[in-house]
Amino acid sequence: MINRRRAGFSFAEIVVAIAVFAMLAIPLYQSLHGVQTDTRKSINYFRAMELADEAIEYVRLLPVDHEFKQKAEGFSGSMLIEQSDDSFSAAKIAVGDNPRYRDFLVSDIQYSEQYNPACFYRTVEVADLSGASYAGLLKKVVVTVYWDNASARNNLHDLSRKTNKVVLATLITDWEKQP
Repeated sequence: MINRRRAGFSFAEIVVAIAVFAMLAIPLYQSLHGVQTDTRKSINYFRAMELADEAIEYVRLLPVDHEFKQKAEGFSGSMLIEQSDDSFSAAKIAVGDNPRYRDFLVSDIQYSEQYNPACFYRTVEVADLSGASYAGLLKKVVVTVYWDNASARNNLHDLSRKTNKVVLATLITDWEKQP
């Protein structure tokens, strides 16, 4: 009599192998998903910082005159522009949705489409400083960039729906008016 061994796996061995694989794969998948989410959050944070810094740099280029506040606050607006077909396109660089700056900045350059999913919205506020002899020479500029996920596209200008924000502030000096 010849004793033959059967080659292959039993059903129980296959079930155990699948169970072990599932126990290892599910936590690995959850870990990778968490890393992807954290990376997306970090990217949006750095893009918001870049948009805030960009606004401050453009405001520094403005002459400090009687229209300074109006011109500086013109950098406020959404980084998305709603099209007539309910789609969105990226705004022009440093213009936001304010038409006053289309003449000031020579730019046909748009923000990258990579900015679109977070629905960034930027506000620029200018305040006069008071209390010191040199206060008339300084302007406080505060740039706030809000963002949220694509569900905020229903109303680009509703800041109450935007859950994240970055705030940068600086002082602008008017050296020409110095006594």
